[in-house]
Amino acid sequence: METIIAILISPVIIYLGIAGIYQLVLALAAQTKEHRTHVATTHINRFLVLVPAYQEDEVIVQSTRANMALKYQYPSARFDYVVISDGLKESTNEALEKLGASVLKVNFEKSTKVKALKAAMKAQQAAYDAVVVLDADNQVPVKFLYKANQYINQGHVAIQGQRMGANTDTAAACLDAFAEAANNAMLCKGANRLGFSSKLSGSGMVFTYELFKEVLGGLEAIGGFDKEMELAMTQQGVFIKYAHDLMVTDEKVSSFKSYEKQRGRWLESQYSFLRKSIKPAISSLRKGNRDHFHKAMQLALPPRALAPFALIMLSLVGYWLGPAVFIASVLGLAANIGSYLITIPRGPLFKNSWKIALAIPKLFWSTLNALTCIKLSKTEFLHTKHQLVSA
Repeated sequence: METIIAILISPVIIYLGIAGIYQLVLALAAQTKEHRTHVATTHINRFLVLVPAYQEDEVIVQSTRANMALKYQYPSARFDYVVISDGLKESTNEALEKLGASVLKVNFEKSTKVKALKAAMKAQQAAYDAVVVLDADNQVPVKFLYKANQYINQGHVAIQGQRMGANTDTAAACLDAFAEAANNAMLCKGANRLGFSSKLSGSGMVFTYELFKEVLGGLEAIGGFDKEMELAMTQQGVFIKYAHDLMVTDEKVSSFKSYEKQRGRWLESQYSFLRKSIKPAISSLRKGNRDHFHKAMQLALPPRALAPFALIMLSLVGYWLGPAVFIASVLGLAANIGSYLITIPRGPLFKNSWKIALAIPKLFWSTLNALTCIKLSKTEFLHTKHQLVSA
């Protein structure tokens, strides 16, 4: 009986163990220093800043007011700030225009971020060098465009900035912020250090105008457009640069109910694009495009909030089954947890340790519930509502 159980759970242990070791390798790679090449240039690129806002009246005025301070560090004639108003109140649109933003009103039977961005690109008549994509709640420092301009001038055509949590007041927000920090280190910084493209996060992104226009035209995602975009770019041989000093504050989910909806949307897009990209990725690998293959294989990672719990349970079962299963499970668990201990900032981690410990059971349960949102995410864009965050 023990032998049969060991045979049945061995593939799961191998899968989770490989995923844990992979994360640990990325986490360690992220600790190495970057060799940066500085290019001296005075060229001032013209930026188009796009901010899709779907029923985000509560936050869009606050973020726009903060972001329009960009003009103090970057020539105002060299960038346009466009809010794509999807379901915003007329009073909100008027307030945005008073702040200096352009407002593009759109109306779709079924709203998606891809549709909003396509409408904005179609409406543009001026000439631009680069595009910045932000979320409605994102706030950027005054030197954001100045630094983005430097990266464009260095020859980078696709850049992912560092998204940082704007709020850690609740347990859910705190855990979400830590997950973001771990993702930045492993899937963005660590991947770059190993010669692979950074992941895209959906906002805080900078692209050359023509590249963005070309790739966006082929996207159709209901959710997870960032995953569809990174697959399309790497398939074309485009390298995605991670810029840790190009910072964007991003509101984290404040409740576990919002966490369930958000993670369900993310998991659906992740595994949906995994199924679609396996064959093209293998074809790319045969042609020598390791970056596209790597990007597709990243989509096979297990839900990161469930993996440690699964490995703990497998370790307990392995203790009963025998040393081989037990040791394999413990090693996988150690690699998994180790990757987070390396990448999560220690100060905030220790400061919020008690809050995190109490919230872990809720995290596990919410991640399980997120799996029930996957089916709905296939046909409907599950929007995560943002709220005002004190500066």
